[in-house]
Amino acid sequence: MKRILLIHTGGTFGMALKDGTLAPGAFIQRIFEFVPEVKRIAEIESHIVANIDSSNIGIEHWVKIADVISANYDSFDGFVITHGTDTMTYTATALSFMLDGLSKPVILTGSQRPLSEIRTDARNNLINAVELATYSIPEVGIFFNNKLFRGNRTKKLNIWGFDAFDSPNYPPLAEVGVGIEIYEENFLKREGGKLNVLKNFSDKVFCVKIFPSVRVNYLMSLLNLDVQGFVIEAFGSGNLPNIEGRSLIPFIKSAVEMNKVVVISTQAVYGRVDLTLYQCGKDALDAGALSCGDMTTEAAIVKLMFLFGRYGGHTEKVVEEFYKPLAGEVSF
Repeated sequence: MKRILLIHTGGTFGMALKDGTLAPGAFIQRIFEFVPEVKRIAEIESHIVANIDSSNIGIEHWVKIADVISANYDSFDGFVITHGTDTMTYTATALSFMLDGLSKPVILTGSQRPLSEIRTDARNNLINAVELATYSIPEVGIFFNNKLFRGNRTKKLNIWGFDAFDSPNYPPLAEVGVGIEIYEENFLKREGGKLNVLKNFSDKVFCVKIFPSVRVNYLMSLLNLDVQGFVIEAFGSGNLPNIEGRSLIPFIKSAVEMNKVVVISTQAVYGRVDLTLYQCGKDALDAGALSCGDMTTEAAIVKLMFLFGRYGGHTEKVVEEFYKPLAGEVSF
């Protein structure tokens, strides 16, 4: 029987109803009581990294999770991480960059309703995540609502339905129905080797969402801060205001001249950034901005955090690596 390590971080999955609100509870110790079926799938051990709302997850938690995986890597066949949905995509993306040389499944899952509730999606998500973790899937994935996605390609799109996540620009890695369909052709092609955990991240990254009539002087004031990299969530295929009085091009030029990195993502869910398609995007490209391609905004943010953490102030190296897929997060 395969051995799976269940790593708990908190979130709705392990919460209990208290005084009309959801509060963290010690449900990780009662998983077998609520879902005894998982004992028939694998031999499971658990490790609690945290028991917090995922809104409070940060770099230090990513490092702790990676350390637990590294310390137990040779003793288990796969890893399942129960995590709150709000920042699950960020954690999955970070782990995909950190776990260099990964050859085993690392699957994040959670739920929209607590495991203790009668009408919950937690049971289905946990059972299937554990079973998929017994397969040879060398990916950091997110399992939700009968689909396994590459973690760094996902977005949380629904706060109401059980189909909380989707992977807009990349197909699923697996689907669960009457049977289990594994799509090996969608797996990341990794070179064999020993697991190497890369832990350094920088928090000197800032994301700006553009909207009509955004005041450029507000953005210019950000240049006085110690931000190393900016992610600008633009319109459509990467378009930004470029007319006099509203143009963001001077901001981009100034940032680049100050040795900062500016990358352009999109507010659209499906499709990719193409800064050559319209003049509004081409002006940003000519000013020194980078295109996110079909990368999600979440992946772009974490990728900059990771690259600046790894290469420090070597901006040219960060720019060079940004255009390379590190863990299948983008298709340039």
